Amino acid sequence: MKVGFLSIERRSIDEREAKIALFDNGHSADVFMLVEPERIDFALAQMRTVCDAIVIEGNTTAFYNTYKDTLSSCPDHFELDGILHSVVRVADGEFIKNKFIPLLNKKSKKRFGVIVFKTYGKSVEELKTLLKDYLSKKSRVQLGFFPDFLECEVHARCSANMAKEEMNGISLKLNEILYGCTYSYERISIAERVARVLKEEGLKIKIAESFTGGALGSAFTSLAGASEYLMEDIVSYSVASKNKRLGVPLEVIAEKGAVSGDTAYGMALGLMNSGDCDIAIATTGNAGPSVQNATLGLCYVALGITSEKSIAVIKYTFDGDRETNIKSGVKNALFLLYESLVSYKAQKIKRRQQQAAAAAAPLRYAAPQSVAAPQQTASQQSAQSVVQPQQTLQQNPLMPTLTLTGDDENH
Repeated sequence: MKVGFLSIERRSIDEREAKIALFDNGHSADVFMLVEPERIDFALAQMRTVCDAIVIEGNTTAFYNTYKDTLSSCPDHFELDGILHSVVRVADGEFIKNKFIPLLNKKSKKRFGVIVFKTYGKSVEELKTLLKDYLSKKSRVQLGFFPDFLECEVHARCSANMAKEEMNGISLKLNEILYGCTYSYERISIAERVARVLKEEGLKIKIAESFTGGALGSAFTSLAGASEYLMEDIVSYSVASKNKRLGVPLEVIAEKGAVSGDTAYGMALGLMNSGDCDIAIATTGNAGPSVQNATLGLCYVALGITSEKSIAVIKYTFDGDRETNIKSGVKNALFLLYESLVSYKAQKIKRRQQQAAAAAAPLRYAAPQSVAAPQQTASQQSAQSVVQPQQTLQQNPLMPTLTLTGDDENH
């Protein structure tokens, strides 16, 4: 069903969340309008030409006054000209999910299975190109693309009546296509995903921020349980702080600049040298608005893994305003952290498999060989271990899960 949202004087609807909730249940959010009370009748007349259902929110008193000759009371839900109308002061996510959508589902009587892919590093157009075989009208699965600042949430929807084998086949194929750019099959943020891996692996992290100004650490501390993995977050803005607190040599800063890969490297190294951390990540750059001594939007992120005694430095250039550039720095640092953690886990699993294979392998002895030695003959026996073939290693242990939408009574 096509749904319209009419906000009178004020808007509380999260358009993106409304679109996602409706798509998952086989509907669509087609129109969003914000009007003053005197425009209510005109706006509704326009919406009724394209919508099967309409949500009216905001100044509901003005709405009921406009239709006092049509409505004998002030109902929360009613049908007019065959179109469902729902009236509420605040059309938040709880209202849409728990009250409005069940009304739509009773009219449509359909159920769907939905698979979620939280992707990063790909634009909507790039994702559509990858998934072009599933975008035709003949496709048995419908795809929804919901971008959100350097990420895109892809929802794959199919009928709940589809055979389980076919549904599983589609799920596996989509996972194969999107595997390299998917960080979760749940509706969680990249910060939540990174936090989960850190806790699961028992890893401790330290952060030093200049470019991101504390925003990277805030992404973690806004989540419950950050003290389990976050050791410290240093906002190191000045040259003196970078030198005294993190040990970045003054001559490095003088020669390369505070905004440089060498300085970012030194900041991460200082965190690692302080001990008590498995991972160190540092940011430095120029978020703007002034150019100063560095290119506007230039950012360096250094990430070090203590056990591997390595530090990688990545250079980024952003083209937004100060707030957007900082937000971009945080997101890209989190993506870098996630990819590094996936690689770390893969290497750890590989080492364990190799150790297990070596321990379980039978020993095969070579026949004794005579070795000439002065005035005697010694017998030497050598042993060789047989290593079992390794299985293909998956870097991401996650697999997509199917979530059913709609009411059971409508199945």
